[in-house]
Amino acid sequence: MRILFRVDADPRIGGGHVMRCLTLAGEIARRGGENAFLVNDQAQATAPALARSGLRVFVVDSSAEGAGAAARAAFPDGADWVLFDSYAFDAAFERCFRGIARRVAVIDDLADRPHDCDLLIDSTLGREAEDYRALTPAGADILAGAPYAFLRPQFAARRAASMDRHMLRTPARRVIVSMGLTDLGAVTARVCAALAQLPGNLRFDVVLGPAAPSKNAILALAKRDGRFHAHIDPPDIADLMALADIAVGAGGTSSWERCCLGLPTVLVVLADNQRLIARRLAQAGAAIPVDLDAASCGEAVAACVASLCAKPEARRAMSVAAAAIVDGGGAERVAHRIFHLANQSIIG
Repeated sequence: MRILFRVDADPRIGGGHVMRCLTLAGEIARRGGENAFLVNDQAQATAPALARSGLRVFVVDSSAEGAGAAARAAFPDGADWVLFDSYAFDAAFERCFRGIARRVAVIDDLADRPHDCDLLIDSTLGREAEDYRALTPAGADILAGAPYAFLRPQFAARRAASMDRHMLRTPARRVIVSMGLTDLGAVTARVCAALAQLPGNLRFDVVLGPAAPSKNAILALAKRDGRFHAHIDPPDIADLMALADIAVGAGGTSSWERCCLGLPTVLVVLADNQRLIARRLAQAGAAIPVDLDAASCGEAVAACVASLCAKPEARRAMSVAAAAIVDGGGAERVAHRIFHLANQSIIG
């Protein structure tokens, strides 16, 4: 099984698209498949895990011609699948790869444009296959809903122990702050400045990408306030999440990681495409949303954290609600379908 991933990352859109594709690629590799990544020129700096992955990575421009040439270099005999994960691609772009790969897959979470694909995956909570019926070819396979969220195996491995700990009625001791690899608008510094005003001995584990604009401010804060601990591109964020009692995080793909571990979350909406996720997680009782655009965003986050610290039963209820959304098996389900479809007739 030979699979090409065409995916982008940059400071504006973040590294979540690359990270979820790496997760799926890992599951493909465990089943004996071979992967190659076609990415834009900022992807490896934005998502350092890509460079560490050991996978073959080809930097391409935004054109279908450039990506097509790299695809042929990656797999001269052709690929079984090409998988697209970027808001920049639609049916017209995807159609160009019909002669390069036997099948086309798309990861989306907007349902706002047509796709020319054989398989579409959207792991948004509450998403339904019908949302894409008019946007995909007749007969396309559609995997919709949170059960298909891609999570690295580390999260499923820590799920039971994390849930057991959240069921204990003990005081909150640790908060993890992780606003995404690119730290859009230096939001991490704003949030942590407000959290630093909270009294008590809470420990704050702050996760940042190496190029995050808040990095220097957080390192300085950690020097003067021993409650703050900076983690720059940690190799396994699942460990930090599993030790946390409360999370402060963005509304992207990391939402499903927190759900898998049953982690009560104050969710900061960093972009318009995160509003649906935030709203549905709030409706499910799994998160408390805060809008980045609010003038008092940091103070609002700190107030929510303080409230959760004072309400162990509320944290427990949020943990149960979050864990019911994602179980950590999404990448396995999608990989299974990819291998299964490879033996079926191609959609005409």
